[in-house]
Amino acid sequence: MARQGEELRSVEKLYDATSAVLEEFYGADLHFGYWDASVVDLPSAAARMTERLIERTQVTPGQHVLDLGCGTGNPALRLARAREVRVTGVSVSRREVARANDSAEQQQMAHDVQFERVDALALPYTSASFDAAWAIESMSHMADRSAVLRELSRVLRPGGRLLIADGFLRRPPSSADSRAAETVCAAFRMSLPPTLPGHTDLLGEAGFVVVDQEDLSEHAQRSITCLVHLMQARTAEFSDMFGEKAFTRLLDSLLGAELTGTIGYVLLSAERR
Repeated sequence: MARQGEELRSVEKLYDATSAVLEEFYGADLHFGYWDASVVDLPSAAARMTERLIERTQVTPGQHVLDLGCGTGNPALRLARAREVRVTGVSVSRREVARANDSAEQQQMAHDVQFERVDALALPYTSASFDAAWAIESMSHMADRSAVLRELSRVLRPGGRLLIADGFLRRPPSSADSRAAETVCAAFRMSLPPTLPGHTDLLGEAGFVVVDQEDLSEHAQRSITCLVHLMQARTAEFSDMFGEKAFTRLLDSLLGAELTGTIGYVLLSAERR
């Protein structure tokens, strides 16, 4: 339990340190972008990714959605408005939760959208209390993916859908691939992602059936280039966040070809059995 608490505090500290700087470039939808002909920059690409998630979320008006790792809260607010649903967003970051609840108040949506500081390994909700769930780039920060997926399975009703947008291993990594990927994962307090079959196995063990998977790697990859440009433009700030030596290793890994060939980006839809 002590180790788990340390990991949660480490992730919270990272979110608190980086989110304000990253939001200047990503916009309010603080996640990878979906790059297609309709977008012109990173904020519009990130907003387009949120649109894709909203389009793929199978809910009806009045239903209840859990947003696991809610970030700024903007994607949850957009979902609630577009689909007329209630959303509960959770994060380990006190700062993110407070800021997201402020946004809900400002947009007069606090009745339908609430944000709470919650440990994903011990969700404080009754069984089968949600109709759907999102996990946008949050599973990679979980100390125990299997345990988190079991918790999601518990709080989702049978037939409810879980939508995961996250990284995946394209192939078993070579030693050079592993070093680059592990450097990035360590800096961002993540674990190395599973392969696509690995994602399917983990979901199946937790009581889900994968109903659809879409490899978005080609549409998402440009977000890494934008992140590198941001880090190069704000070297002093990121050096303070990560430490100078760790930041140099991180930037070198993000610039290397090994990472691009090793890690892809997938949108998974799974149904609770």
